Amino acid sequence: MRRAACLVASLLVVTTTGLAAAAESAKEPDKPATFHQELAWSPDGTRISFSAVRDQNWDVYVMNRDGAQITRLTQEPAADRYTTWSPDGKKIAFSSNREGGQDDIYVMNADGTGVSRLTRDPARDTCPAWSPDGRRIAFTSNREGTLQLYLMAADGANPVRLTKMEGNVYNPAWSPDGSRIVFYSDKGDKKDQIWTVRPDGSDAILVTGGVGHNIFPSWSADGKKILFSSDPDGSGKLAVYEIGADGSHRTPVGAIDSFFARWSPDGKRIAYIAGKYPATEIRIVAADAIGAERK
Repeated sequence: MRRAACLVASLLVVTTTGLAAAAESAKEPDKPATFHQELAWSPDGTRISFSAVRDQNWDVYVMNRDGAQITRLTQEPAADRYTTWSPDGKKIAFSSNREGGQDDIYVMNADGTGVSRLTRDPARDTCPAWSPDGRRIAFTSNREGTLQLYLMAADGANPVRLTKMEGNVYNPAWSPDGSRIVFYSDKGDKKDQIWTVRPDGSDAILVTGGVGHNIFPSWSADGKKILFSSDPDGSGKLAVYEIGADGSHRTPVGAIDSFFARWSPDGKRIAYIAGKYPATEIRIVAADAIGAERK
């Protein structure tokens, strides 16, 4: 599901053990339908950035973890989306086509000021992911054909191609220790698979073993597990799963139906996008509530 996304009207942080209660949230009445593409926790876990299409325009927003103080950071009549935080929480990188043509990677202060452009290739550069040490940004680009994984300095210098996968590569995310990058690859068969590689592009590991349709992976706080959304049997229904970084112990995470989910930096919460196009919400559930439900 690589479609456009929108703004949440309200968000409920849940600490109960019942998953039905955990999934409760409400939207303000008489608001336009919104659809969210992605979300990202700030490094300290107090805020969440996300991209949303509202009034037929993609923009980047940020809010407190409890859903308060939703702030629109971008104001351009362009598609601004796919956010990632710098490790110090002071900046947010994102992709945008605001200067015409294909997407490029931009960076701004966490309050939306000081926007600057990092990539200037005529091809599509998108889905940035900031490294834990703050020195590098991984991203995907079709500058040499299909979308592949690239790595550049945090200021946009010295871009280097890391992968030569069959098909396209999407949604890179760094392990907490910076030793590996996870992403998913699409061969056009609706059976996307999750891989990890080292930051030099070596030692590619197929995590999901060729089973099912698997998208939007991310890491647990300790780097031992990968969270992702999957349709394992081709039913067309995506749900959240976790799997060991070595591909072992693939397990559904409670009963969360979502195409995009992220553990909080401390591992205590999961934020996810609930609903379907064109109206979705961002919800947060306590990770221990998920565990209790699963047991």
